[in-house]
Amino acid sequence: METSFTLAEFRMAYTAGAFVRVTVRGHGSSFSIEGEMRDSRKIEGGRRGAVGQPAVLVMSRDRNKLRTFLNPAAALLLLRQSGVKRAEVQMANWEPEMTALSMRMRPDVTARRLRDRRIAEAAYYPHRAAETELVDRTDQLEKFRQAKYERLCRLGG
Repeated sequence: METSFTLAEFRMAYTAGAFVRVTVRGHGSSFSIEGEMRDSRKIEGGRRGAVGQPAVLVMSRDRNKLRTFLNPAAALLLLRQSGVKRAEVQMANWEPEMTALSMRMRPDVTARRLRDRRIAEAAYYPHRAAETELVDRTDQLEKFRQAKYERLCRLGG
């Protein structure tokens, strides 16, 4: 059974020495942060610190959602800011080819860029007639995504 920590809880637990090891683990197109908890029970020979259950970093607002990073450097920076001096990076299940497919399309940014480009073109080419309606390009985008996915599948398999 995994224990889940928000960032503040993870920092407090790390500061208190609750972790044996901190790992940035790749899975799919993203990375997550895990810590291996110390076992508080005494074990053979009277030693403490046996590896116990894993703990994962979750979102503060939704504790059921794993906190993920597309860039492992962002995860490592967060750990460094939390006081972690040593971390392990596991990339066995990381699939960098899938990153392009998992990138979120931001319609607000895309529309703003398109509008700004058209305004700039209209100022630079005043003799051209301006387009009065926006063209729906969702079909073209879906075909592009499908072609890209098929290319990645051919490369991977």
